[in-house]
Amino acid sequence: MSDLKSYSQEEILKHHTKSDLWLVIHGKVYDVSRYIEDHPGGVDALVEVAGTDATTSYEDVGHSEDSREMMEQFLVGYLAGAAVEDSKPAPSPQPDTATRPNQLNNTQGPPVSAGKQPPKWEKYRTMALYIASLGSIALVDYEAYIRNPKSSWPHFEHGGFWRGVLITSAVGITIATAVSIYAEKALHATMDPNVYPAHMKLPNEVVRPVTDKHGVLNPREYKAFPLIRKDQLSPDSYRFVFALPRQKSVLGLPIGQHVAIRADIDGKSISRSYTPVSNNSDLGRLELCIKVYPDGALTGHYLTNLKIGDKVEFRGPTGMMRYRKGMCSQIGMVAGGTGITPMYQVIRAICEDPSDKTTISLLYGNNTLNDILLREKLDGFAKTYPEKFKVWYVLGKPPKDWQYGKGFVTKELVQTRLPAATPDSKIMLCGPPGLINVMKKSLVELGFDKPNAVSKMNDQVFAF
Repeated sequence: MSDLKSYSQEEILKHHTKSDLWLVIHGKVYDVSRYIEDHPGGVDALVEVAGTDATTSYEDVGHSEDSREMMEQFLVGYLAGAAVEDSKPAPSPQPDTATRPNQLNNTQGPPVSAGKQPPKWEKYRTMALYIASLGSIALVDYEAYIRNPKSSWPHFEHGGFWRGVLITSAVGITIATAVSIYAEKALHATMDPNVYPAHMKLPNEVVRPVTDKHGVLNPREYKAFPLIRKDQLSPDSYRFVFALPRQKSVLGLPIGQHVAIRADIDGKSISRSYTPVSNNSDLGRLELCIKVYPDGALTGHYLTNLKIGDKVEFRGPTGMMRYRKGMCSQIGMVAGGTGITPMYQVIRAICEDPSDKTTISLLYGNNTLNDILLREKLDGFAKTYPEKFKVWYVLGKPPKDWQYGKGFVTKELVQTRLPAATPDSKIMLCGPPGLINVMKKSLVELGFDKPNAVSKMNDQVFAF
């Protein structure tokens, strides 16, 4: 790699046609002319960035570890004068565990808090209302008591009109106070639009996804979060859990989007995109399930060796998908390998929201039984929400007692196990390029819209 040539931007710009297509990603120059027809996003997606720096487009779409490693065979050199990968910004602030856990570290706009405490003046107002209410009740009780013929208290013959006004006012204050206190507690009344209600742990409820700037993530700036848990799920896959700045920090990740991880490896800055399996209802943490590759630049040399307390840099959210309830009534999914993670985000959001009636059917292909990620979670959703979610696994090398599909995900499987093409159905794809290309062709033959070069949220066929 050290003897590769450096190219100026003017030289790279000359290679901008379908038959001669170069592009720059993180300071590296690639000749993807031989790959253009096999690109899952289509020919047009590459032609649009031909001869230019495509780093932003590349990261925003998100790519698997497989696709990144495959790109190395097309490397022809480096961009002259450019640093390989991104330049490293100033270190991110340390998570402050000494501060109140309900305060979010938000660099954009006003602070956002989960379960924010009311200001002191509200406490005094509530106390005053309680005192007024109790005084009113005491006055009414006293008046009723002294009017009782059996009462030994002295009776007064004058001032009846004013006593009536006073009693009426007292009753009105009592009723108004009761209604005000009830409404404030029941509706979480607040004048601050940047305050989230306290997280309520209901069995099937999920906190609504944050889709604006109020999460701790920043799409333009990397932030460092410490590793607090690391579990080995299989010989080549791990679950990583990272702590957010506060215990009740909201990640701020729209359903279906991903984050970028960056690390310095052998003097070079390397970044990769991954979809968390945690969402905005998992306060204070970010969770990833990642398959590691021994030769992977980020997984094999960095993530595998992480220790508890090590800090990892994250940027996001990125991606074109932002799932919303009511987007369609039926979703069919085809996932391969680590392509299950964005699907899991959508599956979880739908299953944990009782008001979302969308149904999901998933075809999940892998090579061996050990390659299946999140199977316990997926089977749990299928068992708990059978009216919403169905999953069918396909293995290339299944065990003898395997009760699901064998071989490959095929057009016939799609036709029998996924929803048909209707104005209210949608297909989501994520996996190796070969699988995606076959599925796109098969879906068109089954009556679905032809996928666009770069998927948009409202496309009938969406490829992550």
